[in-house]
Amino acid sequence: MDDPYMAQIGLALPGLPPEALERLRAWEGLFRDWNSRLNLISRKDIDHFALHHVLHSLALVHWVRFPDGARVLDVGTGGGLPGLPLAICFPRVRFFLCDSIRKKTVALQAMVKDLGLKNVEVVHKRAEELESKWDFVLGRAVTSLPRFLDWISGNIRAGGSPEQPNGVLYWKGSLWREE
Repeated sequence: MDDPYMAQIGLALPGLPPEALERLRAWEGLFRDWNSRLNLISRKDIDHFALHHVLHSLALVHWVRFPDGARVLDVGTGGGLPGLPLAICFPRVRFFLCDSIRKKTVALQAMVKDLGLKNVEVVHKRAEELESKWDFVLGRAVTSLPRFLDWISGNIRAGGSPEQPNGVLYWKGSLWREE
């Protein structure tokens, strides 16, 4: 691969189909454009987008297999992290990207449309206002884990399989020790 971005993602996640890698690369271009206007992630960190954000979001693909048709909610998605790259990699799973900040949901809707993703719905609401139930609820360093669980505990559908029960998948930075 001549494209360093594609090489980095492809080496870390060798099982991803070429279509997913191409969509991830296309998303990076869209994300960079929107980030220059809205600051979806720190502008100081944009040069590490693949490693710090895309690969971080996709780290679980080696261990988690969402069943076809599963409903996955990404709370506090911001610029679509981790939900959008996961939606690209799991096209048979329905993703709901939720954020309370209107300008971020507008950006996400545009990116989803430009990428032609049919398995993604953008939701402009606060987590506490959500009424539906999902098989999995995701969050990426949105708030403290206890607060996050308080927000979404009523939104998790019981079930799943013994190998992979429904529940919460939460990415946390270095502050997890304090919690």
